[in-house]
Amino acid sequence: MPNEEMGSRTLPEPSGVATGMVMIAVAAFLGLVAVMMAVLFFYLKAGVPNALERATEHPFPEPALQKTPQDDLRQFELDQRIALSGYGWVDRSKDIARIPIDEAMRIIASRGDHAYDPIEPPTGASKAGNQVGAWP
Repeated sequence: MPNEEMGSRTLPEPSGVATGMVMIAVAAFLGLVAVMMAVLFFYLKAGVPNALERATEHPFPEPALQKTPQDDLRQFELDQRIALSGYGWVDRSKDIARIPIDEAMRIIASRGDHAYDPIEPPTGASKAGNQVGAWP
């Protein structure tokens, strides 16, 4: 034990705390904080003039929603049905045409085991002309 090793010696304690010095230290610290805040305020005000003004709110634009989604869906489905049930060109320069889906399924089904073999163009079709022949 440290007290037993030191013997009967005791350390003298001061009779009181110098409250004046503590108050001066606290006041100096608070003054320094206030001065630093003022310096930062003026530095910010000089560097970015509008930084401390309240920002104006810009409302978001309303979303561009469909006004009549049911009618749009009906029109979309009608366009799809027309495209799937009619003849037309996909790429005329490459002689690629579309045929009705029912006709395409009939052709694929009639080919049997060779349904997914590559399709060969008819022998009489020219590459330069825009002729559509009957494909097997």
